[in-house]
Amino acid sequence: MKLFKESIFLLLFVCVLVSGSAAIAQSARGTLIDGALSESDAVRKTAEKEQTGSIMYSGLEHPRLEQAVDPDEYILGPYDRLLVNITGPEPRAIQLVVLPEGYVFFPGVGGIYADGLTMTRFREVLSEKIDMYFKNIEVSCYLQQPRVFKVYVTGEVAVPGAVEVTAVQRVSDAIELAGSINSKGSNRRVQLCRGEDTLSVDILKFVLEGDFSRNPVLSNGDRIHVPVADLHTVVRGSVNRSAVYEMLPEETVLDIIRLAGGFSGEAFSDTILLSRVEDDGSVLTGPVARSEFGKIVLRDRDEINVMDGMTGTSRVYVFGATRKTGHYYITEGEGLTDLLARVGQFQPDVDFSAASIERKNGEIIRLDLRDYIPPIQTRELSLKDGDMLHIPAISKTVAVGGEVQLPGKFMYEGDWTVAQYVGLAGGPTENGSINRVVIYSPDGHERKGDGQTRPNRGDVIIVKRSKSRVFGSIFSSFVTMGTVILSIIVLTK
Repeated sequence: MKLFKESIFLLLFVCVLVSGSAAIAQSARGTLIDGALSESDAVRKTAEKEQTGSIMYSGLEHPRLEQAVDPDEYILGPYDRLLVNITGPEPRAIQLVVLPEGYVFFPGVGGIYADGLTMTRFREVLSEKIDMYFKNIEVSCYLQQPRVFKVYVTGEVAVPGAVEVTAVQRVSDAIELAGSINSKGSNRRVQLCRGEDTLSVDILKFVLEGDFSRNPVLSNGDRIHVPVADLHTVVRGSVNRSAVYEMLPEETVLDIIRLAGGFSGEAFSDTILLSRVEDDGSVLTGPVARSEFGKIVLRDRDEINVMDGMTGTSRVYVFGATRKTGHYYITEGEGLTDLLARVGQFQPDVDFSAASIERKNGEIIRLDLRDYIPPIQTRELSLKDGDMLHIPAISKTVAVGGEVQLPGKFMYEGDWTVAQYVGLAGGPTENGSINRVVIYSPDGHERKGDGQTRPNRGDVIIVKRSKSRVFGSIFSSFVTMGTVILSIIVLTK
């Protein structure tokens, strides 16, 4: 009996001892977490103080999000602020900061590397670490506030240099903070330098199509460079967005039509007209069938004209002393002044005073283009479909023909007379007369002259037969005719 009582007493003592140890252990664990949390608060406050001191733009403290942050996409970096919720015997929430070296200091665990991890992956790593040190505790981690960092924007922007952004902002946001792209800059070949990689960013396609993949989210260490835009094409006519577009190498007619919003409702979509500036300055225009849209690679300064299926298309042809010759499509009521503005540069030796337009009906209109060139034009002429505008160059020669030994063209000499040019042509024939000359100017005007007349640049000199030779020929003809008549009379007797 005595032995039984002693056994009962010993058992009760052991139970009390075990329960006390558990309570002490639990208390110690709580004390450990409490102490660690206090230490974590101190670290967080220090990091926050450092971060706050680095922020230049107070507006970035609470960034305006385009949408909720995707934890599978968001990449953690120094000074990201995290909210950690601990569920267990003593639930609580704590704030953590990614330290400058990339670690998150968690109480009772130590440093957990976070830099470069997605939010989702960091949650997994954090849970694995917590399970190694604590039992019966669940941890949830959330992004409380995105970090702020500097990126450099260089090239063709209004204010090149460093700007401060958050980790949820995109390339276009940084460019906007740098004053936007200037008139020379490319909005389709923006370079995002990230480590050793360089990504090409198409801001225009992002703006027009809303494709976020064209406008990446920024990260620490990023650099942005805006180069000069060097390739352009013009889209005119029945498209939804007629404009001058920057184009990328190897882009086709189809790519640019899509960029222009596609055909409008009234467009004739089976064929477009493509105008191309050749190396010699001439402009070639021709139709491109729909089946070829995706095959024709565009060149710099190409022009795409989309015709209106509801109306006809008129065009004129320009040739002569201008840098851009070829067909030009005109709108109803368009005048010569508008056309000349489109034609642009002229050759240095252009002769404005001798221009002409030939119409389908054969009518020729003589023009002095100086009266029509903007912005000081004094006259206007409505154009018609099929008009051919000839803009001649000032000729450097004088042509000699007619009754001369060696007809041809000879270099113009400013003060020379007809006699001197005829001399270069070998002189008049035995039938020709230096005093019977007709001179034709490039604009078609005719005037009479003699050996002392001074022709102008581009004139054509025609030496006619002398009067004595003309009369001699007439007299000879009469004599011959009389002889024939006399012979007929004799033979008929």
